[in-house]
Amino acid sequence: MRETRVSKKENLFATSRFVLPEHREMYVRMKEKESRYVPPELDQEQLGALSELVWQAFQTKSVLTLTYYDGQAPRRLSAQVVHIDQAARRLKLRAGSEMHWLSFARLLHAELAAPF
Repeated sequence: MRETRVSKKENLFATSRFVLPEHREMYVRMKEKESRYVPPELDQEQLGALSELVWQAFQTKSVLTLTYYDGQAPRRLSAQVVHIDQAARRLKLRAGSEMHWLSFARLLHAELAAPF
C-alpha cells in the first residue's frame, strides 16, 4: 500500500501544533474564496441568442436544457418554459412535476433537448 504525503505548504494548519481557532477560520474562508466559481459575463450577441432560444422553446413547448449559476456553481436543468415574466426578467419552468423560477440574469447557456 502506497502512502501519500501532503506537503507542509498544502496543509499548513495540520502540521502546526498551535493554531488559534480564529486563524484557522480565516484560513478556511480564504481558501473558499479562492475556489469560488465566477460565472462568465455574456455579451449582447450571446444574450440575444439565449433569449431567442428560450422564446422558441416557449412557443413550441419544447424542453430546454439550461445551464445557470446558482450563486455557488453552475447547474443544469432540463425543463419546459411555462411562462416568461418580462417585467421581472425571469422564467417559470416545469421540470417533471416541479415548478422553478429562474432569473434570466443567471442563465449561462441553453440548448434544445434532443427529442426522444
